[in-house]
Amino acid sequence: MKRTRLQVFGGGRAIAQWPASWKIIALTVIWYVVVQTIFGHSVQGDARAGAMVGVFVTHGQIFRLLTAIFVHLSLMHLLVNMVSLWTLTAVESLLGANAFVVIYLVSGLFGNVLSLAVGAGLTVSAGASGAIFGLFGAMLGLAFLRILPTVVRNQLLMILAINVVLDITHPDIDWLAHLGGMVAGILLTLVYVNVNRSVRLWRTASIIMVCLTAISLIACLVTPLSAI
Repeated sequence: MKRTRLQVFGGGRAIAQWPASWKIIALTVIWYVVVQTIFGHSVQGDARAGAMVGVFVTHGQIFRLLTAIFVHLSLMHLLVNMVSLWTLTAVESLLGANAFVVIYLVSGLFGNVLSLAVGAGLTVSAGASGAIFGLFGAMLGLAFLRILPTVVRNQLLMILAINVVLDITHPDIDWLAHLGGMVAGILLTLVYVNVNRSVRLWRTASIIMVCLTAISLIACLVTPLSAI
C-alpha cells in the first residue's frame, strides 16, 4: 500500500510560492467575503471591519491607516480595485516581491495619512485605490527613468489624465488618497532604482510592513467601535 499526502488547493507550499500580488488579492477578497460579511455590509459594519474614520484614528485607532486598504464598500468597489491591482502586477516582475509589497502598503498608508491630515472627520472611507495608485506611480517612475519604453509612458499619462477627470467629477472619490499613494509610489521607486537596491534592505522593509499590517488587522478584529 502506498501513502501520499492529500493536496488541497495545490498545498501550502504552492500557496507560499504565489506572487505577492496574488496573496494581497486573496487576502483582500477573504477580508471582504468573511470579515465584512460577519460585521455586516453597512456603514457601521465597514467601520467595524477597519475602514478609515478620521475621528477614530485621532482617538488612537491608528491601525485603520493600514486596515482601510483591505476594506471595500461594495462588491463592485472590490472588483474594480482587484482588477486594477492585477493589471499592475508588472511592478512585481520589474522590482521584485519585496519592493512590490513595500510600495503597495506604504503607498496605501501614506494616501490615508494625507487624507486624514486634510480632515476626514466622521466620513467612512476605504479601499485599495491609494495603494494601487502607488503601483501606478511606480510604473510612471520607471517610465520616466526610461526603464520602460516611451509608448508605455504615454499610455500611463493618458490613464492618469482620465483618473484626474474622474476624481474631479466624482465627489465620493478620495482624490487625496490617490495623490498621496502615487507620490509615495514614485518616490519609493526612485529610491529603489537610484539609491539602494539591497535585497536585505527591501526584504527587511517588506517584513516590517507585513508585520505591521498583520498586527493592524488583528487589532481591528478585537477593538470595538465603542473603544473611543
